[in-house]
Amino acid sequence: MTEHYKKTYDFFKEQGFVPLDDTSYPLLRTYSGYSLLQEMGAVMFVVWHYNYFGLYKVMRGYLCSVFFYEGREVYFTIHAPEKPEHPLAVIVERLADLCRKSGLPALQIKFVEERFLPEYESLGPVETVCFDDNSEYAYKTSDLLDLSGPVNYYKRKRVKKIAAMEGVSLRPMTAANIRLCAEIEAEWCAYQDCAYCESFTGCERKAIEAFFDIFDDTIHKGLFLYLGEKPAGYIICEKISEKLSFLYFGKANIQDGFVYLIYMMFKEHVTGVEYMNISEDMGHPGLRRFKRLLSAYELWRKHIVTF
Repeated sequence: MTEHYKKTYDFFKEQGFVPLDDTSYPLLRTYSGYSLLQEMGAVMFVVWHYNYFGLYKVMRGYLCSVFFYEGREVYFTIHAPEKPEHPLAVIVERLADLCRKSGLPALQIKFVEERFLPEYESLGPVETVCFDDNSEYAYKTSDLLDLSGPVNYYKRKRVKKIAAMEGVSLRPMTAANIRLCAEIEAEWCAYQDCAYCESFTGCERKAIEAFFDIFDDTIHKGLFLYLGEKPAGYIICEKISEKLSFLYFGKANIQDGFVYLIYMMFKEHVTGVEYMNISEDMGHPGLRRFKRLLSAYELWRKHIVTF
């Protein structure tokens, strides 16, 4: 951590905030059903912890976290308990007071869903910002599985191409074989520009390696795509509720293999769920094209609220 953040980081630790890492996962999971946004889910908090020096504290039942991501303003997230005993205003006032005492110029809260925005705006003068680059792509699973008509030409062509390839098979992911993901990532990374790739959120190889420590095949659903006896792709998802599932990670080293993995995951393994959220595109042209051509989609916007 740079000196720019060290003083503020130490102040929040002195106030009872503790470092966020993989040991925090069980607690974070108890709050993860609160939001439709993948960015607010327990897995994302844990696997990227190496990159933003997060701290958290439970305050009157609310999970409050503060993040020190290099090159960005210090920001907070708030997860409400299922049945709050205290109003949000109490938490915002307390965090604002801590910000003043720490020397921060403002209280910035990130990843506020559209449906929760009025509650924040009612608490006083605020600035709100929303960027499409940070909005998350959500797909009705009924649309994902639909291969008919001109609108699904891209998807239908790719699914059928992979299904017809000789030697293609799918195998379940388990705690015993999950580290094969690292081999697939390493092969994929060999053809990428590290500086460009890491400039968006950090190194995804580090994130998937952090995920190995929290993987639970009773919670997370994973598949490997094989070409003959060689692992050539993978996908990892989680069903959060009847309404929502998250697609966390995935890669394929054969063209169109990832589209096939998504299709087969929701056709045969993550069933009975209304939506799949694949997260944002971060303004990355290739990701944006892929996510917009994958299927009919909705953009679930997340707001930055500054007091």
